[in-house]
Amino acid sequence: MDSNGNALTGVHLEQLLDRLEADLEEGNSSEAADLLARLRAKPLRADSLESIDRLHTLWMRAGDPAAALAVVNADGAGTLEATPREAQAELRMHLALYRLQIANHVNEEESIQRALAEMRAIVAGMPELNADRYRQLRVFDSLELRKLGIALETIDLRHALNAAIAERAPFRAWDLADYHRRRAWALSRHDSNDEARAAAGAAILALQTADAEQDVDENDWLRLGSALIGIAPERLADFQQATRALSAQWSLPQRRELEVRLSRLAARALYAQGDLPGALNACSAARHSLSSNGSDDFIEYELPWLMEAQRADEAGRRAFLHIYQVEDKMWDGAAQLVHARLADAADDSAWWPLCAMRACNTEETLAAFLSKAQEGEQDLRTLSPTHEALFGAVGEQVDAQALQAVFDAARALAEQRSPGHPWIARLAAVNDGAAGRIDATTQAARLYAAAQEGSMQDNRTAYALFEARVQSLGVIQTLKLPAFSLPSGLWAYNFGVALGDLLGEHLDRVPAESRNETYSDFIKLQIAAYEQGQACLERYFESGAGHPYDACAHLYSMLCNNLAIIYRYDERRYEDAVELHRRGIAASPFAEHYAGLLSVRIAMQDSEGIISAAEQLWHYAAEFGYSRHDPNDYLSEVSQALYKLDRDREIPIWVERLVKWEREEGQDGSKLSSKDLGVRLQMAFNLAHHCPEEAAALWSRIARHVDHCSESWMVSLAADTLSGLQRHAEAAALFERAIALNPRSNEDELADVKAMEEKVALYRAQANPAGKSKSWWQVWK
Repeated sequence: MDSNGNALTGVHLEQLLDRLEADLEEGNSSEAADLLARLRAKPLRADSLESIDRLHTLWMRAGDPAAALAVVNADGAGTLEATPREAQAELRMHLALYRLQIANHVNEEESIQRALAEMRAIVAGMPELNADRYRQLRVFDSLELRKLGIALETIDLRHALNAAIAERAPFRAWDLADYHRRRAWALSRHDSNDEARAAAGAAILALQTADAEQDVDENDWLRLGSALIGIAPERLADFQQATRALSAQWSLPQRRELEVRLSRLAARALYAQGDLPGALNACSAARHSLSSNGSDDFIEYELPWLMEAQRADEAGRRAFLHIYQVEDKMWDGAAQLVHARLADAADDSAWWPLCAMRACNTEETLAAFLSKAQEGEQDLRTLSPTHEALFGAVGEQVDAQALQAVFDAARALAEQRSPGHPWIARLAAVNDGAAGRIDATTQAARLYAAAQEGSMQDNRTAYALFEARVQSLGVIQTLKLPAFSLPSGLWAYNFGVALGDLLGEHLDRVPAESRNETYSDFIKLQIAAYEQGQACLERYFESGAGHPYDACAHLYSMLCNNLAIIYRYDERRYEDAVELHRRGIAASPFAEHYAGLLSVRIAMQDSEGIISAAEQLWHYAAEFGYSRHDPNDYLSEVSQALYKLDRDREIPIWVERLVKWEREEGQDGSKLSSKDLGVRLQMAFNLAHHCPEEAAALWSRIARHVDHCSESWMVSLAADTLSGLQRHAEAAALFERAIALNPRSNEDELADVKAMEEKVALYRAQANPAGKSKSWWQVWK
């Protein structure tokens, strides 16, 4: 209680706030409903920034912004009075922010402006403020969409915050450009077009005149261009020249991706200048996908432009192919357009119900397709009679029954509008096969006919046909058929990946005597797919011409990685695998390439290459992360390579790295797997001759694990390590134990036993050389 015993404050208030927040968090409707009454039950007084934040937030959730503001003003003033001047900056800024948020919520423009002015004054007058905490507040984004005066004042405040952050010194040019960019947008929204263009020009100038120490890169120019091209389309050349100059040293795939982005700016510039036909023509270059799944394909611009140009059928095809490719990752606007066209009784294009058919491929895709059509709680079926017919069977949750019902209804509508359409036949063949309406032979025949008529060469059609043939003809005969033609990098990559999944499913069902040949045929088909994709992508990178799914540098990198693994593991084409990994790293580096390079060098027994590749993997994983990184996977080989090259004095560096990695993984070395123990034994053995102190230190950490080891080869390696440390008696004892553990099940193991017995005999002889079996004083006994 306070001194008057009237208001709940301090720890008692915190306890009340805990209860109220817990009730809201648990979703207790009765508690949430009477939140306002519970807050009004007795006087409350917050006495810290945290309690002010919590209490005023609860008042806002209870629907009483006036009470929330009273907490901020009255309790804030009391808290300020009790706070030392040197500690007031954050408190004052937070109180002003709360006032700003409340004013924005209740739409009081004068209060918004007062709060903005208060925050500006705090930034200017209190240099101890941690301005970085406030520069990206979400409320600023909302305020920049308000009336022009408020928007510009908000932009000024944001810029002042950036300027108050000393650590942003290398980014002053970008911050200035961003300041003018935001002004340009605000002015443009309020039809102050001349001033908006002037602000856009100032933003461009800020980057063009940046000092050498300023951190300005091609991505800054692309961000600025994307934001301003609609306001200042005549400045397209400025963006093109700057980004090309800054990216001149990029790899070819990366530069080609950049050209796609510049093509998109060019198309948008044409549209902003009123040239709709020119903008649509430019889409042939701009629509190349820059995502490895086929999304990021410029549909958010091209689709509305097609509708504006009254090319509705083309728009329908574009929307269908987009949904067909990316399914539940579809652009919201594509699904919304499909629903709008389905609701229009005058539009009888078959592409719109085909979109609905494709959406039925998975429950997730149909759920996404339906959710994007609904606003709030509106019942989808009320949008139009067509919606009632297509989606009437959909309940609260999309299930298999709803999928089939929607598919059948959409199929009937599509066939009514375009009988015999090849895409209807293609989708129906897969659906009917899955539903058991047709057998695999019929399905394969229908798929093949539809693909031929519709010139379908995508990976999903190829895979569906392959699966149907496997069910009809068997996997052995199907693999003997000609390989599929896959004219895009993405389709070839996806088909190759799908084959890898199918291999594991079907290989065990093949008779044992045919298994090796079947595996070989699978790999040949997979290589053919990946090599087609590689050729498509590289052709596009060289020429700039190709399929819309041939432009993604990261897709190319993933394909190079997969093909390199097959070359190494199945073909032993080691140099080709190295080259693929190098190309993939140049296009879009990721950790698996570095791991793959190391695996190839290990397979090649290339000691120099092993060491170099291990260094690259270690440093890449340390800088960028690699969830599957485990040094135990390769340190035996690295240690051996260093030993062979007489660089074993470098092994302690890797021991330190291993210990560091263990700590980061929360391990302390107290529990070692058989593999991990073997790695440490190998390192200790390779250290023993030239770095005995380090070897002995490592041995001391693993000796107790050796005591419990039951694998002959590891105990033998431990014995060799002790031998290198001149601890021959201990070595001999371990060799005898290793001999006892050896199963002697093949010639190699028998040879190991013989070698160990020879070592034991040698060490025993060294311990008791001839003529010295007795001490001198025992000779007379």
